[in-house]
Amino acid sequence: MEKERSKMTFGMASLCLGLIVAVMMIGILVYKIKLPTLLFLCWLLVVPFAKKIGIPYSELQDGGFEMIRKGFEAVVIILAVGALTGAWIASGTVPGLIYLGLKIMSPTFFLITALFLCSIVSLATGTSWGTLATAGLACMGIGEGLGIPAGMTAGAVVCGAFFGDKMSPLSDTTNMCPAVAGTDVITHIKHMVYTTGPTYVLSAIIFLVFGFKYGSGSADMGSVQGLMDAISGIFKVGFVVYIPAIVVITLLIMRQSPVTSILIGAVLGVIVAALYQGQTLNYSAATLYTGFSGEFGNEFLNNLLNRGGIISMQELATIMIAGLGLGGMLRVSGVLPAIVTKLTEYIKSVGVLVVNTIVICILGLSVGGSMAFTHVMAGTLMSPLFREFKLKPENLSRVLEDAGTLVAPLIPWGGSGVYTATMLQVPTVVYAPYCFVNYLTPIVSIIYGFTGFSMKKYTDEELADLERKEALTGV
Repeated sequence: MEKERSKMTFGMASLCLGLIVAVMMIGILVYKIKLPTLLFLCWLLVVPFAKKIGIPYSELQDGGFEMIRKGFEAVVIILAVGALTGAWIASGTVPGLIYLGLKIMSPTFFLITALFLCSIVSLATGTSWGTLATAGLACMGIGEGLGIPAGMTAGAVVCGAFFGDKMSPLSDTTNMCPAVAGTDVITHIKHMVYTTGPTYVLSAIIFLVFGFKYGSGSADMGSVQGLMDAISGIFKVGFVVYIPAIVVITLLIMRQSPVTSILIGAVLGVIVAALYQGQTLNYSAATLYTGFSGEFGNEFLNNLLNRGGIISMQELATIMIAGLGLGGMLRVSGVLPAIVTKLTEYIKSVGVLVVNTIVICILGLSVGGSMAFTHVMAGTLMSPLFREFKLKPENLSRVLEDAGTLVAPLIPWGGSGVYTATMLQVPTVVYAPYCFVNYLTPIVSIIYGFTGFSMKKYTDEELADLERKEALTGV
């Protein structure tokens, strides 16, 4: 006989969440246990709390699997990006971008150029992760050659990549947030300019100032030439190597599927590696799975370019699957709703509402590790409260992006944080201080919440019309 259900209390929810955080932190910091293992083990912690209120494991599991299903496209994308990275190194595409950058960039303007380059690529493609794996990876190599600190270069790359992702109509998050909040993507993007615009301009100025500190006199031009010679000694760096990148960007601009676009780019990388670089077809194809492996006679290039392949993304894919599943279980069991309900008892103003939404987004990123989970969870739970304050849905969708998207690479154990640190080979704590766009934007969002600036509201007539339409359509 099924146990009679009761409601998840705040105390039980806090205990469950506290145990999960404790297990993860102790496991990582004390016992050095891999994050995927800990996330899967944390599934077990939710079970007794769910059973306590009468929710059977089968329902809990269904909730976890449903969340995995919703976020599985992102898992496929990162595996495809792994294949693309291996093929693009073998084809000379990534080395060619590094070579070109070393040839034309100066240390003084490198950081702001890296910011603009990654912004443009991310805007055009709609993917911050793809930008990190291509233009971002190239910028890391160029920055090293020019004598720029790795954390500073990575900060400029992350700012550009996630700004472009946030503002691109091709991005999954840019389409997901307005869909969850109840607005359209164009209105959403226009509204985000209020928060992201000022922080982006300020960040560009800061990177320009930093660039002057690392002027032309600070770069070891002999080292730069050495890197260029090492690259050209292994790869041909003609126009052909850029064809895979041009094709992928074109496909994504044409709104083709990210998965198929990336895979087409990977296949083109294999073809260029075999026909232009002179690699065997067997080896070129093998880089899709195992990544590139070569000797450059340069320790930095060996570390930078011996990578890629589907296998390099397996740990991250597992993290995402385990994190999404855990997030789904926490939602179905009532743990997250109970925590959020308690937080919302203290919401008496728009400013406090924005702060709570940001806190919930950070909580979602910290526990679920996924932007998709965070946007759906926070958007669904906070939407009625934004309506109570007569706030239009673009306010909610903007806050979801300001925190749920931009803060993601700053969470060291989250999917975006792990991916960024792995791809750029820079620890999160090293690059995070330079991610000005990522942590200044939520602060600006909070300021707007308390001042009311740009917080668009319904008139009484608009709200009445909206409620009538919803009553007629049953939505």
